[in-house]
Amino acid sequence: MSAGQSIQSKGRQVFLAVQLIIACFGLSALSPAAADTEPRPSSASIRTPDFDESVRWYQDKLGFRLLGSQSLVPGRKAVLERSGFLLEVSEADHILPQEPDSTASVQVTPVPVVSLLVPDVDREVRRLDEADVDILQPPQDDLDGTYRTAQIRDNGRHRIELREPLDDPSRFHPMGR
Repeated sequence: MSAGQSIQSKGRQVFLAVQLIIACFGLSALSPAAADTEPRPSSASIRTPDFDESVRWYQDKLGFRLLGSQSLVPGRKAVLERSGFLLEVSEADHILPQEPDSTASVQVTPVPVVSLLVPDVDREVRRLDEADVDILQPPQDDLDGTYRTAQIRDNGRHRIELREPLDDPSRFHPMGR
């Protein structure tokens, strides 16, 4: 690697770090409701053998925006953002292992790997169904009546939960449960 390439690589790393800081802390600076004192989940990471397709899927189907990406020795990584929620997509260097009970050669994760708050689960599921997204669980209310939820599958094997607060929305943190 030449000195110019090294400087350019360092510059990209700094740029990505600044974008992550803005995405993580920007909401709390803009909104007192987002500055909740209780820690909340605000990021997730997935691995996929279909890196380019997965990044496009999260952008096109769920409205994430690409903050940055980089190529590393073990594979590529991208950081995407939606409403302050960060998603890191890492390229897997091999096909993920199959579980014995998998069907149609695709094993979907048994529990959601990403949980997103949406204003209207029913409307979001209708929109995603029209966009040919796999709906794994249609909208239904939680047993305690706190959320209306649905589950979808991304372009690979990852289960995504969509959550709509049914209680007073002002008491829920915008980036997690």
